[in-house]
Amino acid sequence: MGWKRYWTAWSRYHHSGGFGIHSPYAYRFVRNVWHQPLPYYAYEGIHQLLDTIRGGTSRRQQREMDVIGEREARLLFRVTNFFNPRHILQVGAATGAESVAMLKVSANSRLYLFDPQLEQNALALRVLQTQLHRIECFDNISVAINDFLENSREDEAPALSLINAPIEEEMLQQLLNRETVLVMRNLRHSTAMRTLFDNCRRLMTKGQTYTNDKIAILLPHPKLQREDFSLWL
Repeated sequence: MGWKRYWTAWSRYHHSGGFGIHSPYAYRFVRNVWHQPLPYYAYEGIHQLLDTIRGGTSRRQQREMDVIGEREARLLFRVTNFFNPRHILQVGAATGAESVAMLKVSANSRLYLFDPQLEQNALALRVLQTQLHRIECFDNISVAINDFLENSREDEAPALSLINAPIEEEMLQQLLNRETVLVMRNLRHSTAMRTLFDNCRRLMTKGQTYTNDKIAILLPHPKLQREDFSLWL
């Protein structure tokens, strides 16, 4: 994977500016969401939260706890802001910073969080303390997905799912079939996540994917031509 990233560096950087992208939708998404240079109101709060988390942990602990990078956290906020979903599914609590970044978009959004180890994750519980009234916690992934899909059925905006840890391919297919926007993390460090992303990309017959080989966004909208974009973040 490392050599591939060096080999494709110029192409990814070129596309991240919108150059060579012919789809009008993809061009707008890359320019206005993926690579938006202007600051958002939530950035300062995201920076302070991540700074607090990093300040109280070692580098080894940060790797073990899957501390999200600030660029990825900002991207996650922008994607959530762009689609403005009322219902969000998250698989794996990590440090809770991702949840906070997504919930900053709207006071009306609700998070369905699947993590059977959440009660042992003291850091995530502290980070999520002020948001727990907007979060439904699950230790069964099937129940989490079913509740998420049922409650988002009538939404005008597409629902959003953040996948931090591997789940069954059939469950991801269930989300794709409902045109749920998927954000998948840890592609570089988790072979299982990379395989899951590659399989989902092969299964998609319509829609677009965007990735820098670390994080990926899948838009399975049936009106979008099937395209994959490799980008720089």
